Amino acid sequence: MLVRFSEISPHGSQYDIRKIEGLDDLPGLVVGDLLEARCSLMRKGETKVELQGRLKSALILDCDRCLASYQQEVDVALQMLFEVATDAAWQVKDLEYRIPDLDTIILDEPVIDLDDVIRQQLYLALPMKSLCSPQCKGICSRCGANRNLVLCGCADNYENSPFAALAQLKR
Repeated sequence: MLVRFSEISPHGSQYDIRKIEGLDDLPGLVVGDLLEARCSLMRKGETKVELQGRLKSALILDCDRCLASYQQEVDVALQMLFEVATDAAWQVKDLEYRIPDLDTIILDEPVIDLDDVIRQQLYLALPMKSLCSPQCKGICSRCGANRNLVLCGCADNYENSPFAALAQLKR
């Protein structure tokens, strides 16, 4: 959904997004049934718009240890400032940066793509390491069985391991 700065009401505009086109085609990101984004856009002058809102979703991820699929709930607050690049603004920005400037997204034209903003926030909500649970036991390195579901019976004896000699030093 493209929103032009001129379409935003002086008192702010509210947007409820429940579906994003092309979201199913993105690599590494599978969204479940729930996708709800509530955004409020408020003009802060002719060249600035502030976005505040909340994003709730359910992502379907694969566990990095056992490879099983699981659902991860996402509930993040959105707060961004969009600014159209002008020559005068760039000259001032070259002089100094402040911490609030790091939250500012510079645009080439006065149009905000809300779908793209939500896609980016979903990617940022992905965990660094996807685990179905903190107690996940993973898969057996010998037979490949999911240790959370079955006891595979493979011995944890690593006599043929190149590190077996180090185990002897430990004793």
